Amino acid sequence: MASDDMRYHLELYGIHYNDWEIDFGTFADHHKILVEKYINDATSTTETSEASDTNKFIYPFHVKKIYFIEGIIEGQITVASSTTTSTVTSYRVSVGKVNDNTDIESELFSTGWVTVADSLAWDSTYSIGTEMVYAFWIDAWEKEELDEFDRIYVNVEINADDNAVIWHSNDSTYNDIFIDIPLRL
Repeated sequence: MASDDMRYHLELYGIHYNDWEIDFGTFADHHKILVEKYINDATSTTETSEASDTNKFIYPFHVKKIYFIEGIIEGQITVASSTTTSTVTSYRVSVGKVNDNTDIESELFSTGWVTVADSLAWDSTYSIGTEMVYAFWIDAWEKEELDEFDRIYVNVEINADDNAVIWHSNDSTYNDIFIDIPLRL
């Protein structure tokens, strides 16, 4: 394989960090971030968000001055019931970039809407809900260029009852939100 065909894989995990706010482009006072490694378990984080909320996770760091997303993006998201049984009907995961100079968000790649019909039970005796992990793959063979003023973000959209939550726990045991983005540097 020629060196120009080699890919670097950026493996990222979505967490909600309570004490650090991101201000980049359209992301103001933002707490949902993508990290390459989980941080200390004692760190102040939030484990879940309402599934129907805006769930955008930004990678707030430079990758390289100019680089390209190209290849197959893969990952997973975790949805669960909270307080009562919930139904998930569809989900969509997209990868985008946000520019700090122009404040423009651009969706680059998406799964499209994936239809599911999952009932997530709630056990009131033990106060736990059923979790469902959805794996996804996104074809990103039409390369997209990013530069020093761009940051990658992942948007998770879920159509579900109001009592469904998306997990983004700072816990390496489960990898609630995981994405592998192939980069050509």
